[in-house]
Amino acid sequence: MRCILGVHTFLAIALISLTFLSVNSEGEPDLFIQDVEYSNDYSQERLLVQSGRDNATNYRYLIIDDISESPENWSMPDFNDSAWSLGAAPFGDRPYNGEDQNTDWDTTGNSPYNNDVILIRHNFQVSGTVTSAEINVAFANYCTPYLNGNLIYSESGGNSHGAEYWNDDGTSSIEPASFNNGENVLAVYGRDYVGNWGNNNRQWLDLQVTAQVFEPTNEAIILGDAVNILINGGNQGNQSAENVFLNSTSDNVTNSSDFFDTIPDNSDGQIFINWIPTKKGLNQLNISFSCNCNETNLTNNYFLLNVTTTIYSLNTSLDGDLVLINQSRIVNSIIQVNNNGDLADNITLIESDSNFASWNILFTPNNFLLEPGQTQNVLVTATIPESYDDGFYNLSFMVVSTHDYVITRTLLSRGANNDVDWRWINSTNSEELFNNTNWTKFDFNDTDWSDGKTPFGDENLNGIEYQTFWEGDNYAYFRHTLNISDISLFDGGFMSIGSATNNYGDHYVNGIYVFGDIDGGGGHGAEYWNEEVQVYTNYLNQGQNIIASVVYNPQNAQWFDQEIMITFPQSNLWNYKTELIEIPIYLDSTPPTSSIIKEGFYRNNSTFEVKWNCIADCDDLEGYEIYYLEKDGGTIGEWNSLGFYTNNNMNFTGQSGLIYRFKSVATDALGNIENKGSYDTEMNIDLDLPQSNLWLVEGDFEFTNLDGVTLQWKNNQTYDILAYLVEYREVGNLTWNDFGSFTSPGQFWFSPTKDATFEIRTRTVDYAGNIEIKNEADVTITFDRLSPNVKLNPIDSFIGPENLIISILHSDEILTNITLEYAQISENDEEELDWEIWSNNWENESAIINLLDGKTYYFRINPLDLAGNDYSREPYQFTIPIIFEEDRNIELPVYPLKPVMIGKIRNMAISVDEDADGIFEKSLEEFTGTDLTGMTANQYWVDYVNSKIVFGDGDDGYLPPLNSSISIVYQGFDLMTTVDTRPPEPVTEVNFVIEERNNVTIEWKRPLDAVSFHIETKRNFTTEWISVTNVDTNNTDELQYNLVNLSAGFHYYRITSIDRMGYTNPDMENKFLEIFIETEVVNEVIGEDSTENEIYAYVGGAVVLISIALFSANYLFRKNGTDAVANDGSVLVPLETFEQEGDYEKMDEASDGEEYKEPFSVISGSEFSRQVSFVCESGCLKVFKGKGDDKEIMCPHCGSIGESPL
Repeated sequence: MRCILGVHTFLAIALISLTFLSVNSEGEPDLFIQDVEYSNDYSQERLLVQSGRDNATNYRYLIIDDISESPENWSMPDFNDSAWSLGAAPFGDRPYNGEDQNTDWDTTGNSPYNNDVILIRHNFQVSGTVTSAEINVAFANYCTPYLNGNLIYSESGGNSHGAEYWNDDGTSSIEPASFNNGENVLAVYGRDYVGNWGNNNRQWLDLQVTAQVFEPTNEAIILGDAVNILINGGNQGNQSAENVFLNSTSDNVTNSSDFFDTIPDNSDGQIFINWIPTKKGLNQLNISFSCNCNETNLTNNYFLLNVTTTIYSLNTSLDGDLVLINQSRIVNSIIQVNNNGDLADNITLIESDSNFASWNILFTPNNFLLEPGQTQNVLVTATIPESYDDGFYNLSFMVVSTHDYVITRTLLSRGANNDVDWRWINSTNSEELFNNTNWTKFDFNDTDWSDGKTPFGDENLNGIEYQTFWEGDNYAYFRHTLNISDISLFDGGFMSIGSATNNYGDHYVNGIYVFGDIDGGGGHGAEYWNEEVQVYTNYLNQGQNIIASVVYNPQNAQWFDQEIMITFPQSNLWNYKTELIEIPIYLDSTPPTSSIIKEGFYRNNSTFEVKWNCIADCDDLEGYEIYYLEKDGGTIGEWNSLGFYTNNNMNFTGQSGLIYRFKSVATDALGNIENKGSYDTEMNIDLDLPQSNLWLVEGDFEFTNLDGVTLQWKNNQTYDILAYLVEYREVGNLTWNDFGSFTSPGQFWFSPTKDATFEIRTRTVDYAGNIEIKNEADVTITFDRLSPNVKLNPIDSFIGPENLIISILHSDEILTNITLEYAQISENDEEELDWEIWSNNWENESAIINLLDGKTYYFRINPLDLAGNDYSREPYQFTIPIIFEEDRNIELPVYPLKPVMIGKIRNMAISVDEDADGIFEKSLEEFTGTDLTGMTANQYWVDYVNSKIVFGDGDDGYLPPLNSSISIVYQGFDLMTTVDTRPPEPVTEVNFVIEERNNVTIEWKRPLDAVSFHIETKRNFTTEWISVTNVDTNNTDELQYNLVNLSAGFHYYRITSIDRMGYTNPDMENKFLEIFIETEVVNEVIGEDSTENEIYAYVGGAVVLISIALFSANYLFRKNGTDAVANDGSVLVPLETFEQEGDYEKMDEASDGEEYKEPFSVISGSEFSRQVSFVCESGCLKVFKGKGDDKEIMCPHCGSIGESPL
């Protein structure tokens, strides 16, 4: 029987069980080898007969009172025991030492005793040659065994002998010659000594036979097996052979060599040797006899033994790299097991310990036979429990050959039987040589150490002699070098390390401590072995290895020897290993999760897109099965398949008013199918459009200056509204913006960031996506939160009697009203103004009438726009950014009033936002002086005349920083004018001086209100006045004009005064100035001429005097007729009219024919009102208002002045 755990090899047995039969003759020796047999049985001990305790072995038995009653030849093989009883051992009278008897043997009575003796017989087979054997008996009280009739021992035991497994005196070797190759008979005589004490009253008999049996074979062996070889031979010569050698070699390598001093003549026998073939296939062993003798016949001295070695080997291949498991969680994987060895093999698949016990792993088939070259498909099945998550797993197992053997080899031999070299050193006393373990390592330098052979000691140990003398009580250190050429040979193996030391020892492999007792042992004498440990081969290295030990004996004898046996899988010899096979598994039990995409319950089209997607576990998605059902009210239909899709959408057509439910069932490549009982989504087809209304909570108006308005909306008989879209846009834009989507009726505060006209509407979307169609806005509203900027047309600083028209030059928006206020003070006065409303409702212009002469009028407006914004001048406020340098020159849009006119010390309030944070944190102070260099850095100056703000340079006056803003608040006015309806006073005090005969200087004084003068001339009264020049002199009251080189005769000059209004007054003192230039006198007296000239001179003078008289009379007449109307007021004659006048004679002629008319009349009934309505009869014929108690009135339209008709 092969041993799995170890291999016991026979050493070259010099058991020369040769039966040499001596023949007395003379001649020569003739050595021969008759036959050679081998066995691959390692002669492991076999149980030829098992004990009854272990196997209930049956015997034929006979119980008698005394041995004398035993049948004749009862122990012989050919005895017929068929009449005996059949029973199983043990034989006894009661349980004994915890063992039960199988067959009763009970002695009774007194002497002579009954049933004292038992005879048992057992047949067994032996196949082969027994080389050694042993019998073991458990008995009480006497025992005698026989084998094939041959006595083994007699009457062993005693009166008080107790049974033991096994009794020492019941154990004995059996001569191998006693065995037959075939059937054998074991017979035993047991005898009890009956007494009443101890074991005398007990009966017990049981036994076993073990043996080592050589069973020859011609079969091939497994590579690495040791074979026992039986050589049948001897000396068939007639003379003994001396000094005989029996040698065996293989491939020129000696296997064994045995020496015999003498082999007698004519003798034969058996010789056992051991051999381990080293090659796969045919191995040959040459066996030969030789002697130091005169043998001449050598032909029969040789024998060639052929032994074939085989190997066992299996190859396992997997069906694919990765087994994918779906939601069934069932593993089904086919593996192929191939017998690529030389031996028929019974294959067993064994789960790995690392497997999961709950997986129920099965191999089908298992424990199957494979002939060499055959392949078997094996189905590996398992069920992965639900408790295991998806992921990667390994299903591990081993494919085990029935030939899964190990062999044992000697790695380090013991010195007791071999010569083993070591390096060693010892201390001279009880002190250690080394305080570390470096000496146990490979790279330690041991050149100072000595050579020696194990055993080391100072006296023999149980007959074993030491080879190296070690003297003294000290520490000894030992190193042995092993060379391992192929460390993989020992994979999966272990070492058995035995040490024989006296007294303490520590043992190392490659510097690693393995075992020992120096630091903790109690001491001991040397034995083979004191300690024997098993360690894995991972202590070893490829190449050189160091086996090291330190032994310490403080007293008595010294001893050290060591042995290392290594056991490893036999298949390592041909590089085959029973490997762990792993089936990689990826559990994907989770099907893909999918869903019909929920895009709302309602659909506004009978044909719509149904979309779906994979939500989770989508990597190996195969596709989707799409299902739908119809729901009509409370009736729900059955699920219908729309088909299998690999895309993600399809178009579905349904009927309006029906609800359609959809679900998707996803499938992956592994066949995992999504489990979905309910639907993913449902959709209702709705084609009706929703309706809604929107209005303003604050009221129905089109313009507002509010920050915002409240929009409110609700449905208009529509009840499936999903969202209200409140939209707006500026008028003129085509694109609508929205405030967002609202899910219910509600309100929204609309506060636009800029002023504009907005159209606002609400549109609704129902659940089906139907969108309300609304082309017109629900509300149109204009936001205007800015005050209207209105600029009036400028008016003259001075006006006459005509009506004043105030009109709009520019307005930045449409106005609903303008409140016009005015205040009047006397010209050149400065006092607090008293403002009154002239009109609070006018559109583009307003006529101002009844203005008083000599009054300065101030006008201001407060415009009101459609949104209700006004822009008062009391106060007037505006803000201006300072971006560029030129922005620092601020022209005020409205004229500022001087502080005295508002009754305050200051009118202007200016603050500055210097850092553009919206806070006007800096306040400035108005400078009231005239020298602007006197301004401080915080001051400004107001140019009230030119309506400007004047800043400084930062030192003299404030300098606004760039990117700042200035806020200006003040009371202002829009227009100012002064009424001037009176012409200037006429020129009086006119004088002239003639120089150098014909050069004249005219001198006069400036009359009141005159700002310039018009000088005219004529030569006689029949011609018209001719313009000479205009004199514009405002810087002096003493005026003059030089006439140069006048001709002889009369010259007439008139000076008309002109005021700032352009009014003229030609009523010069004496009406005109007459200048006479004498004719140049020539010193020659001619009488006639002189008389005639004088006559002409007198006549001319008379004519002049008469003309002057007539002119003066006419003037006085006209003047007297005008005074009744003008009420002492001068007639306003424009300069351009005056320049076109003809001579005074023509004017007088025209005036003589006119009929006098009253200048004014009254509209009947108005004289009883506060203001009387007058008609300008002498002028423009227009109606105007006036006070009834005024004695003199003036037409504001044409300036006519006259007495009131009242």
